[in-house]
Amino acid sequence: MIDRTRRLARPTCLIASVGAPAIATMLACSADGIGRGGVGGSVGIASAADDAGAPGSSSGGEDSSAGVGTDDDVTGGGGPGPKFDLGDGDGSGASPDDGGCGTADCECTIPDHVPCDAGTTDPFRAMGLNCPGELQVQTSSQGPGGAIGLRSAFGGTNTFAPREGSLYAVIGSGLVADLDLTTPNGDSNAFPTHCNDDLGNYDPGGTLPAPIQTEDVGGDCSTNAALIGTGDCSNTIHEQFSQGGSAEDYVELRFEVDVPPDVISLSYDFAFFSVEYPVYFGSQFNDMYIGWLESELWTGNVSFDAMGNPISLNAGFLQYKDDGGNAPEFSGTCMRQHAGTDWLTTTAGVMPGEHITVAFAIFDLSDSILDSYAFIDNFGWGCDPTGVPSTEPEG
Repeated sequence: MIDRTRRLARPTCLIASVGAPAIATMLACSADGIGRGGVGGSVGIASAADDAGAPGSSSGGEDSSAGVGTDDDVTGGGGPGPKFDLGDGDGSGASPDDGGCGTADCECTIPDHVPCDAGTTDPFRAMGLNCPGELQVQTSSQGPGGAIGLRSAFGGTNTFAPREGSLYAVIGSGLVADLDLTTPNGDSNAFPTHCNDDLGNYDPGGTLPAPIQTEDVGGDCSTNAALIGTGDCSNTIHEQFSQGGSAEDYVELRFEVDVPPDVISLSYDFAFFSVEYPVYFGSQFNDMYIGWLESELWTGNVSFDAMGNPISLNAGFLQYKDDGGNAPEFSGTCMRQHAGTDWLTTTAGVMPGEHITVAFAIFDLSDSILDSYAFIDNFGWGCDPTGVPSTEPEG
C-alpha cells in the first residue's frame, strides 16, 4: 500500500468545534504557520432530494442514457482514522504545550485510493469517486444523458489522457457524442456544423439550481465568515451571468459527502472547451463552467483564474486557440477551429468531518447553441492549506 501521509512544515494545525451552531473555528495547518480559517456558523446544505422535481434530475447516482450510468456493486467503506489532534473532546483545541497540532508531529493523512473506472459507465467513478472500500458519496445529475459521458482520450495527442485511472467524466451544453465529429474545412465559426445543439427543456433561466447562487457576496469570505452562505464567495459569477441574463442547456454532476476527519482540502482536475471561440471571444456573452462548493468555509465557485474570471472564453487559461484548424490537440474533433484549456487543477479548503455539496455545472449563456464542454477527473482529498480556492495549470 502506498504511504500517502504528508507531514506539514511548521504547522499551526486544525482546532475545530465542528457542527457548533454559532462557531466553527479553524486554524488551518499552514506551511508558514499562519492560521487562514475563520469563525462562522454552519450553512444549509441542499440535498439531492431538493432537486427531485427539476427536469432531468436524478438522485443516488442513477444517471442514464448514452452508455452513462452508475455501478450498482459499490460497497461502503471509510478511510483511516483521524491524524489531527482535535483537542480533549469538549470542543477545545490542543495547544502547542499539550503535544497536539501545535507540534511537528501534526499529520494529515490522505485516504488511500485505487482507481476503479475500468469498464465503468458511471461518471463519478470515472473521476475517482465511489470506489469499493472507499468513502462513498451521494450522487445526482441534471440534464439529458446524452450530455453526460466518459472519455479515455481526445484529439490527436496524449494531452487529454486521463489524470486518474483510465477514464474521465464529460459534461456539455451539447451532446457528448458530437465531440468525435470533425469540424469540416472552412466551417462557419458563427454557425458550426457540430457541437451546436439545443438540448431541449434544460433551461433554468436567471436562477441556477440551489445551492448555486449567482450573486456576489459583500466582501471576502476567507476573512469574514459571516458572508458564507450569502452568495458566491468567489465573486466571479455575477458579472458575466448578468450580462447574458439566462442559462440554457444546463448540465450538472453533483455529490454530497461527509469530509474525512483527517484532511483539510479537496482538489480535482478539469479542462474546458468551447465552440464559442472565436466569434464570442472576449465578450460577456459566452458559456460558463462552475465548480461549486457548499461548505462551512466557502459557498461559491472554486474554479476561476487569478484575475477573478470564471471558467469561460474570458479566463486566462485558454491555451489552445485553433485559429488555423491545424492544432493536433483538436484533430478529429468538433473543437477544430475553436478553443480550450489544458488540464487545470482546482484546490479548495474544507473542514474535517463537515457535510459538503460539490456541483460541476456547465451551460450556454443567453442562447442554447454553440456548445461548451468540461472534462472532469482525479477528484481527491488533500493536505494543502488554502484560504481562497485556487486553480492552476497542471504541470
